[in-house]
This record gives sequence, C-alpha cells and structure tokens, in this order.
Amino acid sequence: MTSAVNVQKKTTQKVLKPINTKNYSATDAVQTGQHGSALGSNIGVYTYTAGLDIGNGYVKGIIEATGDTTGTSVDVIDMPSAATRMSRPTEVPEPDDTAVAVTGADFFNHIDTNFNSPMVKGNYRYLCGTRSLSARGSLEEFDLVGNRSKAEQELSKVLVMAVLAAKAVKDFVAAHGRIPQVAVEGDPGVLRVHTYLALALPINEYVGHRHGYKAQFMGDGAANPAVHVVTVNNFETPATVQLIFERVEVIAEGASAQYAITAGGEVLMNGMLADVRSKGLALEGVTAGDVLQARHTIGVDVGEGTVNFPVFTDGRFNHDASRAYDKGYGTVLESAIQAMDDAGLAHNFNSRKQLADYLQRPPSALKRNFYTRVEQHVDQEAVFFVQDVAAEFARVLSDVGALTEVAFVYGGGSGPLRDRLHEALLIKAAEMGSEDTFPVLYLDSAYSRKLNREGLMIAARSIAAKARK
Repeated sequence: MTSAVNVQKKTTQKVLKPINTKNYSATDAVQTGQHGSALGSNIGVYTYTAGLDIGNGYVKGIIEATGDTTGTSVDVIDMPSAATRMSRPTEVPEPDDTAVAVTGADFFNHIDTNFNSPMVKGNYRYLCGTRSLSARGSLEEFDLVGNRSKAEQELSKVLVMAVLAAKAVKDFVAAHGRIPQVAVEGDPGVLRVHTYLALALPINEYVGHRHGYKAQFMGDGAANPAVHVVTVNNFETPATVQLIFERVEVIAEGASAQYAITAGGEVLMNGMLADVRSKGLALEGVTAGDVLQARHTIGVDVGEGTVNFPVFTDGRFNHDASRAYDKGYGTVLESAIQAMDDAGLAHNFNSRKQLADYLQRPPSALKRNFYTRVEQHVDQEAVFFVQDVAAEFARVLSDVGALTEVAFVYGGGSGPLRDRLHEALLIKAAEMGSEDTFPVLYLDSAYSRKLNREGLMIAARSIAAKARK
C-alpha cells in the first residue's frame, strides 16, 4: 500500500496518523460534548485543521483545533452538498438566548450565511445542508452535466466557508454560552479563523485546476492573503467571521481514500478479506498484512457525480494511468426521476438530493407501494450504470492490470450499488486476467463514504504540523 508521502512530497510520515472517527458522528459529538472550544489566548481567535471532502452529493469533513491531541475540539461534518440562494433577509431568526441549544444540535445542516469574499458573487443569503432542500429559493447543486470543474463552481467555496464559520460560532457559544455581542465588554466584533485545509478534486480536474483552486482560498500567500468574511444569520444578532486560509492542499479524489485505508490497518483489512472470500474468491494464504503491503493498487471511488479510478504504481500515485468516469450515483438518481416522469409516475422529487434522502429511510406501511415503484425505477438505471463502471474498470486494467495486486471499492455512491457492482467488478477482473488475478475488496458502507475525508484530514494535519515547526 501507499501513504500520503508518495503524492505530496512535502508531507512527512510521522504525522500521518489515522483519524479515530470510525464510529463517530456529528450526533455523537453533540451528545458527548466533543464539539469543544478551540479558543486560544485571544478570545474569538481560532486556528483550525480541516479535511473537507466536498463531494457532488455530500460534504463529509472533520474540523479540529490545530494541534489538538485530546480530541475535544472535533466536529464531524455530514451534510448535503446543496445551498439555497435567497435575496430576502432572515425572516424569523432564532432568539439569541437559544444559541446553546441551536448550536449544540445539528447546526451545520441549518446554516444561514452570506459572504463578502472574492470567491462568491453578490450578497445573497445561502441556506446550507438539509435546510436547503426544503427552503423556498434557488437550490444550487453541483452540475453533473456540464464541463465546469468543481473548482470553478461557486458552491464548493460556499460550503467550505459556511462550515468553518459555523464551527467558529459553535465554539464561541460552547465556551461563553452566548452569541458574540459587541456590547459585552471583551467580546470581539468579529471572530477570526485561521485554517489549514485539505480538499480534493476529481482526477480529471486535479492536474488542471488544483493550483487555481488553492489560490482562490489563499490569495497571494502570507504577504497578501485573501480575506473572506462570512456572516452567520441564524440568530437575532448576526455573527461575523473572518476567514484566512494559512495553507491549502488539494489532492486527487480517491487517492486520499487510499491513505485512510492504509491508516485503517489490519482490522479494516480483515473485514474486507472476509467479505470477498464469502463471494467465492479463496485467496489462500493471503493475510491482511499482505494487502497492506501491496504497492500496485486500483481504487474505484463511486461518488455522486464521478467515479474515480486512482492508480498507485510502486506505491506512488500514477496520474497517467488514473482516470475518472464523468457519471456517478447522482446520475442514476437523475435518470430515475426522468424515467418516472416519462412513465407518468407523480413523485414530487424536485432534486436528486430529495430522492436520495427518501431512499435512505425505510417506508411506512402507507408509503410502501409507492416506495417499491420508485425503487424499481432506480434499480433499472443502476443496472445501466454498473455496466458502464465495469467497462471503465476494464480500460484501467488494460493499462495496469498485469501489475495490479488489489482493487478497493468505496465512496458514498458505492453502498446502494454494492450487490450489483461488486459482482460486476469481480467478473471483469477475472475476464481480464484469471479467476485468482487479484482481489477486489468492497468496503462496507458504514465507513467507505468516510474514507476520503479521513485521508484529507491526514493531509491537513501534516501541513499544519509542518507549518508549526
């Protein structure tokens, strides 16, 4: 296997430790008090380390106080990659005296913001997270059809800045029990956040856009940093947050997940080996340690808008052999909505996010028949999509299949496709080589969608540690 050292030359091995969030959720953070305070000696000044996987479907991320070794400052982000843009002001803000309760709940999924930033045009309000899916306004999702890079779409920057600003407000309230008030002696007029950030781009966008994406956040560096101002409008008293990005690292999607797989160690690997053996692949004599030492690997990272195939050759990220397929599980959902329209099935799904959210919840007895009809349309589109992914996998194998020791399947879109996709990839691997050519290990959905964020957090901790030396 490989490590972040092989792609980012500035990364040092000694800080690449795994993120202990395997069974961790935003709800857990609230219930255990692990949202913590990141306050330093200066009130209202924060320094954060953040790994944010801004996926086409969901934002999966981790934000912690830089250098924290206690785990008390951690916030885990899991929210739809969507924002509703509105021109009217906040109509019913939360009372200031509810700040502790509001920020202690699922605050990241209910953020109400506006921006003064070179990365965001206009002064619109943006409602982010699950709140955006039912708000009356212009719902913005990532464009899965056009050719614009995620780095060029305003939504990616809106989501990054919104969650960092929300984290600062949440930390201030946790420490002081109130929204920052200028009238209160000692309270800052502006919360100030300095961030070490790791982001990812699809493989087909990584080479052409990674430097420009980074520069949008950082500006011209320490001599002339870009300053971004976010106003959080959830309460009667708006909170103003100033963001400065000290360092930003951009990694290829899927490659970051490979780092997290390595960090997961033998416990994670044993589970994957047991799963693939249950499907009839003997792998006699192969141990978890053998897989972890593999130097020639392929990833199949199924996202909402793309499927990335990161290739590692001799332990190093091989951009020449890596590729991306420009459709994802979100394409399946959009095609299913169109199929339901064509079939005359009234459904009231206004976006793929609404459909995805609906499918994640078991239906009540009253909705079971409707749920089954919707599921049938999605399943049919999934059949076509799996065939396409298997064909793309074969193209990768035609370049590096002879060397490949193991393939991993993961990503937020891999869970709903597991039964069909795993079988299709195993068949394709056998077709391209032999029955025992190499194992295709399918990660359980409980942790596969989190891998990119954990790999990004490894990289973010690395750049933060280097900056502190």
